[in-house]
Amino acid sequence: MTNINKLGYAVGIISVIFYLVCTVWGGLFSSLGLKELHLQLLQLTYPGFAFTASGYIIGLVEAFIYGWVIGVLFGWLHNKICCVE
Repeated sequence: MTNINKLGYAVGIISVIFYLVCTVWGGLFSSLGLKELHLQLLQLTYPGFAFTASGYIIGLVEAFIYGWVIGVLFGWLHNKICCVE
């Protein structure tokens, strides 16, 4: 039986790591067109995101919440399908 809460936290932390890598990677693009596209994708994925302190924190919190919810749902589904007795 999978511990749903632990799985949620693990996926949430991984999601935050991907968010950090993605935002740093987006800042390293040399082409203005790629930077603009990357910013639009981040704003689409994380509503409220901007390259400001508050916007960055909003995106960080959303990344964790999205990851946590996905981890919990996968854990719940795994327990329902694989651990039926």
